[in-house]
Amino acid sequence: MLRDAVLIITSQDEVSVPPVLGYLKEMQQLYFRLDADAILCNRAMLSMHLHGADFTGSMRLQNGDAISTTHIKSVWFRRPKTLFVDGLYADSEESAFAKSEMSGALWSLYCNLDGIFWMNHPLPSRHLLEHNKLLQMKLAAKCGLRVPDTIVSNNSAEIISFCEQHGGVIAVKVLRKAVPNDANPSRRWIYTNIVTLDHLQRHTDNISSTALMAQEYIAKKVELRVTIVGTKLLTCVIHSQDSERTKVDWRRYDFERVKHDVYKLPTAVAAKLLRFMDRCNLSFGAVDMIITPDDDFIFLEINPSGQYGWIERLTSLPISRTIAEVLTNPPYRRLSRTYFK
Repeated sequence: MLRDAVLIITSQDEVSVPPVLGYLKEMQQLYFRLDADAILCNRAMLSMHLHGADFTGSMRLQNGDAISTTHIKSVWFRRPKTLFVDGLYADSEESAFAKSEMSGALWSLYCNLDGIFWMNHPLPSRHLLEHNKLLQMKLAAKCGLRVPDTIVSNNSAEIISFCEQHGGVIAVKVLRKAVPNDANPSRRWIYTNIVTLDHLQRHTDNISSTALMAQEYIAKKVELRVTIVGTKLLTCVIHSQDSERTKVDWRRYDFERVKHDVYKLPTAVAAKLLRFMDRCNLSFGAVDMIITPDDDFIFLEINPSGQYGWIERLTSLPISRTIAEVLTNPPYRRLSRTYFK
């Protein structure tokens, strides 16, 4: 059996996909793109068969493109969105049922496509590690990386005590990054903020209303965005301290003042990051780190489906090409359970 195809599971509007497709074409690599969000409205066909323990499946698009699961050698699971339905019953109970059933079918597909390379499988990436900062940091620390002292609590006394232990100033973050709004599909982003002891003491009632994540505030010399693809670490140094706007959180972008440059990680730090990736069963991730004024490297978090387009534009790091190369010549990896230890 010849496994010669790359399966790309994504969404119609995912901006990172076209550049990778361009490199796959350049490499003459066969691929099949499945926009999971549009599988119903585009009338794509998905079939799966189970004979004892033998699983086979196939997918076919309206344009005639088709693929059998027996030919897939690697999967790029790239930010697929929630399914939507058009037509006469788009906003009905039938629509909800159709989306639920097809979502279940897709999940069955993902879980039965084994013995091939994933970038990344949604089980460890989307359902275990994404937005799970405490678990990420714990696993990173077990791999030898330094992480900030952290508390998650809605106990105002404990938050205040934590702040006192760290000099009266802490960094407050959100656990999930964005606030969804049902009336508006766009999301309101909440950035990292510096909070003082006095502020906490004046807002104890607000603290108790929900869980709050706080960390020791760590002084920065620069920040790093490490995009890891397979065993390649493509590192960008962000000079966030050159702008008042980005000193606390570089995501308050100020591209005119904040330089982005290519950076080479020390061998020891790179080895710890690769150990962390292996433990998490990830083959792709965007890692945020701090370099302190004393040249210590601090792990903050990993986004298993992080964006990287602006880094490619500013630094010419070959992230899209590297993704295409790894998908074309994938290493074999079977999902393990080591991330539960």
